[in-house]
Amino acid sequence: MSKTTTLLLVFCLILSGCGNHKSHSDQSALRPDSLSELHSHAQQLFDKARELQKSGDYPAAISAYQQLISLEPTGEDIKPVANLIDEGFLQLVYCYIFSGQRKDGADYFSSVYKENKFWFVRNYPRSAEISTAYSLYEATRLDEAVALIDRALSRPEEGREKEQLYVDNGVASVIYNQTGEIRKAIACGERSLEIIRTLEDQSKIVFVLGNLIYQYQQVGEFEEALAAYDALLATGEGEKNPYGLCAAETNVVQLYDEWGLEEEVMTHLDKARDAARLSGVPDAFLRVDNLSAYYALQSKEYEKAATLLDSMQVRMPDRSQNSFYHEFYDNYTCILAVNETKGKDGKAIAAARRLIGELKNKPLNNLSVLTYRLLGDVLAEVGETEAAIEAYLACGDYIQKNQLVNQQRLVYYALGELYAETKRPAESSRYLLMAHQANQLFTERRNAGLISQFRVKYETKEKEQDNRLLRAELQLRERSLRHYILIGVLSILLCVVFMLWLTMRHRTLSLRHEASLRQHELDKIRHRESLRQIEEKEAQLRQMLTERQKLNRKNEELRIQIETAEAQHTMQEVINSLSPCLLTADEEQEFRRQFCLLYPSFLSGLREICPAVTRNDELLAMLIRLNLSSEEIALALGNHKASVNTSRFRLRKKLGLDKDVSLEEFMSRF
Repeated sequence: MSKTTTLLLVFCLILSGCGNHKSHSDQSALRPDSLSELHSHAQQLFDKARELQKSGDYPAAISAYQQLISLEPTGEDIKPVANLIDEGFLQLVYCYIFSGQRKDGADYFSSVYKENKFWFVRNYPRSAEISTAYSLYEATRLDEAVALIDRALSRPEEGREKEQLYVDNGVASVIYNQTGEIRKAIACGERSLEIIRTLEDQSKIVFVLGNLIYQYQQVGEFEEALAAYDALLATGEGEKNPYGLCAAETNVVQLYDEWGLEEEVMTHLDKARDAARLSGVPDAFLRVDNLSAYYALQSKEYEKAATLLDSMQVRMPDRSQNSFYHEFYDNYTCILAVNETKGKDGKAIAAARRLIGELKNKPLNNLSVLTYRLLGDVLAEVGETEAAIEAYLACGDYIQKNQLVNQQRLVYYALGELYAETKRPAESSRYLLMAHQANQLFTERRNAGLISQFRVKYETKEKEQDNRLLRAELQLRERSLRHYILIGVLSILLCVVFMLWLTMRHRTLSLRHEASLRQHELDKIRHRESLRQIEEKEAQLRQMLTERQKLNRKNEELRIQIETAEAQHTMQEVINSLSPCLLTADEEQEFRRQFCLLYPSFLSGLREICPAVTRNDELLAMLIRLNLSSEEIALALGNHKASVNTSRFRLRKKLGLDKDVSLEEFMSRF
């Protein structure tokens, strides 16, 4: 899914409340009679605004916060009142967000900052810039937001509380991520994480780690992304902060989507939806429904997509507030309309062409890429081939430049198929080859991700085990120390000393025995993990062989089709049957590499016993070691079963095996 959808994280979620609305003009009604009452008055305003916010009365909460930030403290009131105004500034941003008034909020804060009339803006510009930048970001005024956040972070941190520095870096991380400055975003996120771990209240750590999950995966640091997710779960704060958990789970969804793991995608999408229900926040439901609609369209579950879009429509704010969800909704609705026409309604097709034209006039991003691809898919399905090709080509340069391999393999294959249909074999072959190359890179990344996932979990378990052993060692040292002291004190009494020594000896042996048992258990666990890893690797090899077998079946069918086509002059039917999964000569080398990881001594042992063994003999031996039947081996190698049986006989002869010794049994010895 797109980067645009991933980071609407609100770092200090305050669910809102109800009360009586007061207009901005009523501010003077709550002015204190004297300066000595200012701190108390500010506290009352803040408490009142928070209660209104929690109860959902956002207009009244906004009015109360606006009164708060307009105060001008002096003397001993400056510090406590300034802290209240600082928090009020940020909470006012959230009120505008959760009331669906992002544009109004950005206009208000921008005006307040530029006019520089408020005491707080003049004296605490860094705080004012952070809050204003965040409000501008929520209204999609990104250039202004980045300029302000850069200015704010360039100011000194002196005088800022840890909680305030946490917010500074958290907001900066979100904005930098949205504008593509991912390394800056990660640096700010890690700084925010460092600060929050020193605070007593760590409830907002969910937002920080949730952000980092997506940011790490954007730069290919999969282990760090998975570690951030595990750390989030380990805190237990997700249950206390379901909105933050929802945001984190949607980021995990997109991590697994990059690896093509549909089952994991759906699992975490369900978790995100559960968290959204617990939060009750409309924005959380929009986040989940948007992702779900995308996957429904991708899977061609159009009825489900229509239901999800209806759900989004109910929860979306007014269009004047510049919510990017409207753009998603409009694009997905257009795609759905094209499908419903099945190519018969010229208006829907015309709307699709207009959408392509509109997207071409905008800077490309991940959102427009997804729209192009989904639109191309549905246009191809209804028979609008040229329009589909136009949609796919429009995003080709972008996905190539940004190495969006998951999108590359889908778009290039679709183009290869469409060019074949329109009798352009040169273009078809070129895009099918590009699809194959993208698919190879996609497979490598997915495997790297899976390995990272396993490594993170394994290392987590190892750390837990190391901690248990360390605690046991410390206990042993403490016990030993007590005994040595006791021996020194009672050294005069030889008999007692002797008895104490025997006791200590007995206990030491017991501890060693316990440690030995623990080590034995640890070795068993590691052995089981090793066996599981071997089974996973074997499964990967079998999958590779299965794909090869499928390809060879396909090749045999193609051979027959070609022979028929040559007689009937219908080569187009053969072109249309081409598979997107083209195989290279490098596959055998990759198979050997993966096999040697599982059975490192197999080939060396085989060569030692039979120096005359050939490369083909080795390949046959490896397949036999994987317990493949002759028929399966024939399919994997693209040979006939009779040829495989002949090769088996020759191999037995080279190895000098007796008739009563099977090849499978012999190969399992290595």
